[in-house]
Amino acid sequence: MNFDLPATGTEKSPAFLNAIACQEWLGSVPQANAVQAQAMFLRQLNLLHRFALPPAERFAILEILRGPVCDVQDDAAKRFAGKPLPFAPPEQAALESTLSLWHLLASGYLRCFDALCPEDGGFTSVPALKAHHKRCAGNAAMAARTALLAQRTLSVFADWQVDLCRGQQLPDAIYWRMLHRIFFAAEASGIATSSVNDPLRHGGTTTSALAAYAESSLLSTASPYELAARHLAWVARWARRWSSKLALLKAPPEDIRNRAVPLWVDLESNHAAGYVPQSSGGSRWLETTELRKSLLARIALLEQGRAPADLQLGDDVTQPAAGQLLQRVLQRWCKGGASRREVRYPASGGCRVVTGFEAVHSQLSDGQSFRSPSRDDATLRREREEFETFGDRSHRAADAGKEADSRVEHWEVMEDWSLLNESAGGLHLKRPIKEGARVGAGLLVAVKTRDSQRFTLGNVRWALREESDSLTAGMQLFPGEPRPVTIRIVESGEQRGAWRQGFLLPAIEALGEPASVVLPAGSFRLDRSIEVIVGAQTKGLKLRRVLDRGIDFERCDFHD
Repeated sequence: MNFDLPATGTEKSPAFLNAIACQEWLGSVPQANAVQAQAMFLRQLNLLHRFALPPAERFAILEILRGPVCDVQDDAAKRFAGKPLPFAPPEQAALESTLSLWHLLASGYLRCFDALCPEDGGFTSVPALKAHHKRCAGNAAMAARTALLAQRTLSVFADWQVDLCRGQQLPDAIYWRMLHRIFFAAEASGIATSSVNDPLRHGGTTTSALAAYAESSLLSTASPYELAARHLAWVARWARRWSSKLALLKAPPEDIRNRAVPLWVDLESNHAAGYVPQSSGGSRWLETTELRKSLLARIALLEQGRAPADLQLGDDVTQPAAGQLLQRVLQRWCKGGASRREVRYPASGGCRVVTGFEAVHSQLSDGQSFRSPSRDDATLRREREEFETFGDRSHRAADAGKEADSRVEHWEVMEDWSLLNESAGGLHLKRPIKEGARVGAGLLVAVKTRDSQRFTLGNVRWALREESDSLTAGMQLFPGEPRPVTIRIVESGEQRGAWRQGFLLPAIEALGEPASVVLPAGSFRLDRSIEVIVGAQTKGLKLRRVLDRGIDFERCDFHD
């Protein structure tokens, strides 16, 4: 992410040199094909970025391109959002193209913004910014142009940050340094809070450079790497919608009794927003008291039974996830962040990890492949129908079964990870990204450290790719020794489903943990009956509530 703006020339021209020609060129872009459309946008923005144009013409072209680019970016993000690491080649290519396109769009607006401060050093020079501030104070049109360009540049950074998080990466130091410098230039020019229109991102409501800057800070402090792709989309939408509620302070509020805890940013740093101020000449505080009022009101209305869509949370937002997610962002945006429930301690050494529901069940069952205890009525009926239609296919089924057994028996399910730190209920691990199974938030895992004699069941809370091509992950551990079992669902009318893998976890009275059963994802329903084979006995249980939920599992407590 190098934002040193290259020199411009007239050697290689883009396909358009004015807004009218750009609009005509868009008709040739197959926007339904994200791969091809991204390639065409990348080529033309590369050429445009290096071609000498008047700032007003460049800005007009970028405004025409911005909407179609955002639509294509949203489509392209579906190819990598929520996917486990490491990405498959098509997923990685989609991510890289998406990030490159945001980089070029931001650079285009940045070039226009910098052109408004041509004196010594452009927008990076304090004397130039002071001179520009004076010109803006006496020229409303210039102030409006500066405010609009600052907001556009910062809003592209915010969109860029969302796709970085979707790609399970965090913005790096260069990203934050440039974001802070752009906002400092807007503040020094006296236009940070000036109202501008942005129909693409904010509809009919006005916004500002401060709101776009605050959006990035809200998204960062929400710990987006811990969120499922769907929930990340919700939080990103809320950060955009409510960022205008934040106010900028150059000193911390004196009376905090009736105020939210403000977010602290350092405009001279290369770090994201935080909660604990440090000594710095670039210190600013983002006041979130108005945001807290809005969040508390929505949480209360959800508890009263109001629909999320009625509260402007989004038509795709559902309960109870909406209320839980609002409580989460309330803590991180307005209450000083989430404190750890358990103390983490530095750790080192190796760690064995098994990833995925079936692989974990196979490992804890001593490598034995799963076999259904009996065939249910539906299976027998299907087999009779297949025999009448296709004849005897038992030899082919036997061959397929042997092949499947062979695959299970030869699974290389265990991986070696390095332990970075640990707590009573979690681990922070690291491994080379390309060495091992794909890992993503919400997957069931079994973990055994070098000091343990047995595997502990858990799930991946988050996974991130680091610059050094390594994969780091945070894993939550479920208390108790897991026991692999066989389960099936009993529907109303005594209909029984197929036998499937599962796990039982014992009650831990000292921790207040009830006994629980781990089922494949989608199994839970309140008071649903299940049968569990434990050893040679079959027990009947009723599900009561979900304790933990992931991509491939649900952990539920139960009653007999």
